[in-house]
Amino acid sequence: MTLLSPVDDTVRGLKTYLAGVRWLRANPRCLLLLSLPAILGMVFLSIGAGCFAGNDVRILTFVLFSKPEDSWLMLMVYYLCKVLLYLATIIFVFVASFLIMNIVASPVYEYVSVAVERDLTGNDIPNQSFKEALYVMFVELKKVALILGISLLLLIVPGINLLSTLVAAFLIGWDFFDYPAARRGWSFRKRIEFVGKEFFAVLGFGLWLVIPVVQIVLVPLAVAGGTMLNLEAMKRRELLTRH
Repeated sequence: MTLLSPVDDTVRGLKTYLAGVRWLRANPRCLLLLSLPAILGMVFLSIGAGCFAGNDVRILTFVLFSKPEDSWLMLMVYYLCKVLLYLATIIFVFVASFLIMNIVASPVYEYVSVAVERDLTGNDIPNQSFKEALYVMFVELKKVALILGISLLLLIVPGINLLSTLVAAFLIGWDFFDYPAARRGWSFRKRIEFVGKEFFAVLGFGLWLVIPVVQIVLVPLAVAGGTMLNLEAMKRRELLTRH
């Protein structure tokens, strides 16, 4: 259970993203480092958009039920589902592109997350070794596989795909929220339980990250706010100890 109402928690998540952006503006070195993920995001997004543009009819035909011919009501439902599915597929392409980017850029995100925690808590956290950087990428790969699996399931299940945008917002928000907990060696199960207690805050935070097109800029900047949101939740639950 969260300490505030769901609405207040969602607003808190939205505000924390902005707080992270302000921190990055005050720390231009970290902001400059995050330009690398932004460039990678544009590359992966261009590839993903090109693949979808060339296969959109095939994808929709595979997922959508056959076009009805004997009922105008079912025909309306068909076209409504087609539009919603098209939009959900576009969102999935965006999400997939940036999650793949997150795997490659995870050492950069970890570096920035550590810098945020050092600044806010005074914790003396050592810099990553090459082996630790590879481990961070492996952890990110597992999270991305889970997130993409859930997103794809939501995309292809009729009715449920109406919720795909909100679920994507939460899942991408969790991806950036998770860095401090993963850094402390928490088990995957413990991290899932922890983010569940912060569901609406992480959802609000993630809403910034599902805005089409501007995701290119907004997603890489999320690591600062995600770290702040996690540390604040740890502090509130008296889990933030010297590290």
